[in-house]
Amino acid sequence: MIAGVIPILFLVATQSWAQDGVEVVSPGGVVKLTLEMRDGEPTYSVERLGADILSASQLGVRFSEGASFDTGLTLAGTENATFDETWTQVWGEKKDIRNNYNELRAALQTSGDTPRRMDIVFRVYDDGFGFRYEWPEQEHLGTFVIAEELTEFNIAGDPKVWWIPAYGRSHYEYVWREDPLSGIARNQAVHTPLTMETADRLYLSIHEAALVDYSSMSLIPDGDGGLKADLAPWGGDDGFTLVRGRTPLVSPWRTVQIADTPGGLIESYLILNLNEPNALDDTSWIKPAKYIGIWWSMHLGDWTWETGPNHGATTEHAKRYIDFAAEHDLPNVLIEGWNAGWDGRWWGDGVNMNFTRPTDDFDLDEVMAYAADRGVNIVGDLPPGNSLALM
Repeated sequence: MIAGVIPILFLVATQSWAQDGVEVVSPGGVVKLTLEMRDGEPTYSVERLGADILSASQLGVRFSEGASFDTGLTLAGTENATFDETWTQVWGEKKDIRNNYNELRAALQTSGDTPRRMDIVFRVYDDGFGFRYEWPEQEHLGTFVIAEELTEFNIAGDPKVWWIPAYGRSHYEYVWREDPLSGIARNQAVHTPLTMETADRLYLSIHEAALVDYSSMSLIPDGDGGLKADLAPWGGDDGFTLVRGRTPLVSPWRTVQIADTPGGLIESYLILNLNEPNALDDTSWIKPAKYIGIWWSMHLGDWTWETGPNHGATTEHAKRYIDFAAEHDLPNVLIEGWNAGWDGRWWGDGVNMNFTRPTDDFDLDEVMAYAADRGVNIVGDLPPGNSLALM
């Protein structure tokens, strides 16, 4: 992170627990989040300009062994902070990004003679909020296995939702579906970001940030307007092991962006601000550029990755894309499916991929020469979405 303005961090004295909960309000007074303990269970609710966004929603995690952070908890203390910083992106549509939030840190403790501690950290912005779980290094908690994350998002009303099913072939790159939240089948997992429009024409998007050493999150509707976090299971295990961790550890941020217009979600930098800052000393080699590509027509079903009558990555198609790129000053053409190995179940078994042999209907030398003559770079796309610059 390159600071354009010296960050400001104010710490506020630890608060005592109040019966009606602990509140944290965004810097501009737009978003208010309230944390409450209900019979030993932590919950949170959210308002925007006085209107309900989320009703009381559960927080916590359940371990496979030992005391968990689900029920029977006490609030050991809270701490507030304010942060305001402007930093400069390495690349992007906006150079300087302001990161301005108010924070609430709540320390939860299990009961018994060997208490365990988990912090929940909330950061509230004028355009939404994020929160995460933190397990500091401590005497009675070392390694652990998370069997369930209890995080809920109980949306007020029955918003219109744009969604994609999770755990199936219709993954992130496929066309979305549009339904009321109540119209999604109970227990049908959906991908994030999950975007919705409320009856009051507010736009929300639920996602996550800083996903490192943790399972990715999908969401499962409960049939009553609620959504529950659903973590991808640990590969090759019994399906009940979701995260293997050791203190100190932090979860990804669970994020909710809120805007008056759909474009406001795009213009929000909440997730970018919650991601970890740039850790590279030298960023001079990063050269952002536009491209067009042979790939989306395969997702639409017009062309195919595999060879045959509808093969997308052919010499003819590549030249047509190169001509378009040259005419419109686009420096790169991405081509997916150009090499041998895309026939059959390439999405589940990539051992037959050959990145040195093109398909019979794709003349690599001819395409490369044609692109060079027209001043266009070729990028060869490799599954599952990694790219190799060919020129």
